[in-house]
Amino acid sequence: MKSEFSMLKRQLVGLIFLSLLSGFGGRISVAQTPITGVQPPFTDSLFVDKKPASPKGALWRSAIAPGWGQIYNKQYLKLPFVFGALGGLIYNAISTHQDYILYREAFQYKAFQERVDSGTINSNPRASFESSYEQVAAEFGAISSRPLEAQRNIFRRSRDLSFVGVGLVYGLAMLDAYVSAHLLDFDVGENLNIQVEPRPGGIRLKALVPLERRANRGLSSR
Repeated sequence: MKSEFSMLKRQLVGLIFLSLLSGFGGRISVAQTPITGVQPPFTDSLFVDKKPASPKGALWRSAIAPGWGQIYNKQYLKLPFVFGALGGLIYNAISTHQDYILYREAFQYKAFQERVDSGTINSNPRASFESSYEQVAAEFGAISSRPLEAQRNIFRRSRDLSFVGVGLVYGLAMLDAYVSAHLLDFDVGENLNIQVEPRPGGIRLKALVPLERRANRGLSSR
């Protein structure tokens, strides 16, 4: 009985020794396994091998066609505002110009016709504009030359302001594209500092926003 127990004990010790040996050998074999591939260092695909937007390139693109500078800067959310403002102003300019032409011709016809009726002149030199006057009279009834002149001036002013607005929006779109191309090189840091300064009449809050140029940006020749 004792011999059987000692034999079983020796077998158990042998199994434990073999298991430890096999585990140790397994760890060595894993550690000595050759590495067939080397992982490349981490690179940010947004900045490496990517040329930044050129401010001059954005400026002349925006000068050639409105919205092209914003597309070049990949700021597509600005396009509806640019096209909406330009489209609305151009539509208003065209429609008010047509009304201006109508009331100008109606005014000229009625002004000369009043002189004909008063006997100052014998014939109306703007008789060909009678259809324009009749078009206005069909909507508002018989009307003298003075209200027609005032309405003509209103439409002319509205048309001119619309053209000025088109020029302003065009210029602002160019400026936005140029400035945005400059700002694309900067990152706003996450460390936003707020300082509280006591003043005699109260306190003043000062926010410090760190700006840093993005790293790994190549130079653009555009």
